[in-house]
Amino acid sequence: MPAAELAVAALTPGTLSAPGILSASGTLFPPVTYSPWWTVLAIGILLLIATFVVVVLVMTRTPPPEPHTGDASWIPDIRPEEVREKYLALIADVDDAHRRGELDAREAHQRLSMLLRFFAYESRGIRAPQMTLADLREARVTPLSEAVARLYPDSFAEVLTGSVTEATAMAKRVVHTWN
Repeated sequence: MPAAELAVAALTPGTLSAPGILSASGTLFPPVTYSPWWTVLAIGILLLIATFVVVVLVMTRTPPPEPHTGDASWIPDIRPEEVREKYLALIADVDDAHRRGELDAREAHQRLSMLLRFFAYESRGIRAPQMTLADLREARVTPLSEAVARLYPDSFAEVLTGSVTEATAMAKRVVHTWN
């Protein structure tokens, strides 16, 4: 049977009828209705699934990291003035060694950077010796990160642009002004 004849036959009573839709007498049966409780059950299941997803997401979320505050519990009871005097003397030693020709400018800049990092470590417990410049900036150790940023170019660049005297003066200022 061609498709057009099938369509006409499907509408003609008694020829081709789909069970439950068109009877032999030509009357149409209404579609099967479901209880409204099925709709309520489906919505309830969807809400239960959504609630489960929200609970899982909330309970597995990690809290935001706390800002880095150095752990100073290990530091012995040394007066801050003693630490400050110690590092001012070490900075002066670097300047003297450079003037005597024992250190070139690059080594002097690197030692000054290292001394400032250890000063922050001993005075505040900030683990600056292991931190990169980006880590120092992220930890918001502003005086130290600015000083290390100024010492970086002369520590690693092929052509030195700063003087050791200026770097020494800057390092001393950082040590003097550190709280």
